[in-house]
Amino acid sequence: MLGRPLSCAADVHLRLGHYGEAKRLYREAIHLVEQGGDIFLCARSLTRLGTAEQGEGNPIAAIALHHQALLQHQLLNPLTDPSHDWLEMDIRSRLGRAYLAAGRVREAGKQFQAVLDVHGSRAHRADRAPATEGLKDRGPR
Repeated sequence: MLGRPLSCAADVHLRLGHYGEAKRLYREAIHLVEQGGDIFLCARSLTRLGTAEQGEGNPIAAIALHHQALLQHQLLNPLTDPSHDWLEMDIRSRLGRAYLAAGRVREAGKQFQAVLDVHGSRAHRADRAPATEGLKDRGPR
């Protein structure tokens, strides 16, 4: 399926800060993976598209995309998908960052805390790092 390599190419553009090209590739990938029924890759691509939107200064669009990713994630089976927890942590960390960018500190804190509370005992320390940093970034309560 072409959706996976498109999403991976978009990842490279996202890391390089080429948000426009990343968005174009993620949208194309999402269209293809929706047709193919790859729920995991759809959710992953949606949340990264949200990060690209945020990179271009659109935190409200980013928040909406991260919520779409969470809805897709809910369709995955945590017992049969080994990346279920990792994907949820990734989406919620990105959502928390988007909330911070939009000035919605309380909602950001809830997302970061959810990463730590729900997955704290099962998650690898490096996987929890974005949430821990996000809680620090939001400042005093």
